[in-house]
Amino acid sequence: MSNHFARGPLAQHNLFFAIRPPADKVGEIVDLTAALRRKIGGRPLRPDRLHITLLPLVVGREGPRRIREARAAADSVRRPPLYVIFDSAVGALNSALLKPSEPIGALRMFREDLRAALMHFGVPIHRNERFSPHVTLLYGGQLMPEIPVDYVSWIAEEFVLIDSLVGQRRHVELGRWRLAA
Repeated sequence: MSNHFARGPLAQHNLFFAIRPPADKVGEIVDLTAALRRKIGGRPLRPDRLHITLLPLVVGREGPRRIREARAAADSVRRPPLYVIFDSAVGALNSALLKPSEPIGALRMFREDLRAALMHFGVPIHRNERFSPHVTLLYGGQLMPEIPVDYVSWIAEEFVLIDSLVGQRRHVELGRWRLAA
C-alpha cells in the first residue's frame, strides 16, 4: 500500500468510498450517456470510472495510514445488499448526472453506517452533509433541466475504496467489500 503513494511528491490522491454498477449495467449506462451526449455534448466518463460516491476521505500526508484505517472501518460495516434505481438525468454546470427521482433510503442508511465506522476508526471525512446520490455521466456539455430517462437499477452487493489520481483520469481500487446481512 505504501508503494501506491510513492508515485512522487506531486501526485495528488482523492480517496473515497463508492458503489460501482455491476458489469451488466455498465452497458446500459454507456448507452444512456451516448444518447444524452448527442443532445448536450460533453466528454463521457470511461466505463471503468462509473460510480456512486458515498464518502470522500481526507488524506493529507497520512495516505498509507488513512488507507489502513479506512479498510479496517469498511471491514466492520455489516449491511445487506442495496437496491438502487436511477431514473432521471440533469445537465449541471460542467457535468451531466444520472439521478434518482426518489430518495434511496437504504443507500442513505448504509452511508451513515459507513460514516460512523470511519469516525470510530479515526478516519477524517470531508464535510458533506448534503448527500445527493448520482452517477456522473459526462463532463462539460450544456445545462439541461432534469428529465426522466429509462431507469437503470441494480442490487448493489459490494462497495469499494477508490483512489482517484488527480489529473491522470485514473481510479485505483484499494479495497472491495461484500454487502451481506
